[in-house]
Amino acid sequence: MRLSHYAVGRDNNFTLLRFSAAMTVLFAHSIGALGLPPETEPVFRRVGFSLGEMGLDALFVTSGFLVTASLVNRGDLISFFWARALRVYPALWVMLLLTVFVLAPALTTLPLHDYFASDMTWSYFAKCGTLLGGIRYSLPGVFDTLPLKGEFNGSLWTMPVEVRMYIYVAVLWVAFALLPALRSKGMRFVSVVAVALFFVIVLRGRFSEGAFNGANIRMFMYLYGSALYLWRDRVPMGVGTLLALLAALVVASFDRTTFLIVYLLAMAPFVLHLAYVPGGRIRRFNDWGDYSYGVYIYAFPVQQTLAFLFPALTLAAMMASSAAVSLAIAIVSWKLIEERALEHKDDFAAKTWRLFNLGLARMGVTAGPDPST
Repeated sequence: MRLSHYAVGRDNNFTLLRFSAAMTVLFAHSIGALGLPPETEPVFRRVGFSLGEMGLDALFVTSGFLVTASLVNRGDLISFFWARALRVYPALWVMLLLTVFVLAPALTTLPLHDYFASDMTWSYFAKCGTLLGGIRYSLPGVFDTLPLKGEFNGSLWTMPVEVRMYIYVAVLWVAFALLPALRSKGMRFVSVVAVALFFVIVLRGRFSEGAFNGANIRMFMYLYGSALYLWRDRVPMGVGTLLALLAALVVASFDRTTFLIVYLLAMAPFVLHLAYVPGGRIRRFNDWGDYSYGVYIYAFPVQQTLAFLFPALTLAAMMASSAAVSLAIAIVSWKLIEERALEHKDDFAAKTWRLFNLGLARMGVTAGPDPST
């Protein structure tokens, strides 16, 4: 059976998988928030990178797969960009308003006038609110005494990478606009080349003496997930393949170099097997809501706040308390902001198309039918 057989409809485990991945990132960050060494995590000691990094990779694999599917199935960039923008920005902006203008002023060691007068405050809000050209990490006078000194919401560093990948996929789509008959084959070819290129870049980065760029492996995972969607009619799936991938990862974990190579090759298909192969009652998680994004964008400032207020917290207490608080906030974010924003994506796309066609009509150009209707 092939991946294309599974990759239809919404009956899958992506919601549970992404939530679990966001939680692993939270648990991994608990170690850093308390100033504990990375070796505190058994996974890090064994293979050289943390469970949190694996959670990030799972998020980027699923994002690459689902975002590419969204573009291919929608078939037009306006609908695609509205879907992406409404998934990312409304919840992000509310989070920034709450953390930059409510939480941080309550915790800063500076007088409030100095905090709000600082260019750092407004630069942080602007950069993190647009996700263009990177983010800012610190707010004036906040968390300067913690082990993760001055880091207010370190998790956001991946968000500009994610948005950049949306743009890359869209550019690839547009590049074949004049040759729609070759679009599928062209995108397949480019996807394989891109995955192979980043595979080499990641390996060279890991084994060279220079600083390792974590963004490269995230982009590799995104591109790998995207390529697997484009090649879905050729990708084998099944319980046997799932067990073989798991066995390969376990066996390879006895040597760090071997594990890295096997991990890069096996992680993306392994994640997609977890998303599609297990069935039954586990699928009921989809009915609860998608809380992964809320957990991801709120967990870091929650953990830093807990570390600031309760410096004697144990690791177990940090994990449990930050998970509970972050999940509670994520549920509210999903119910009040994210879910409601996503309900308008088709309406906004249709209105944008009407404005676009109206503008062309005034110039005497015929644009053709509105693809969003």
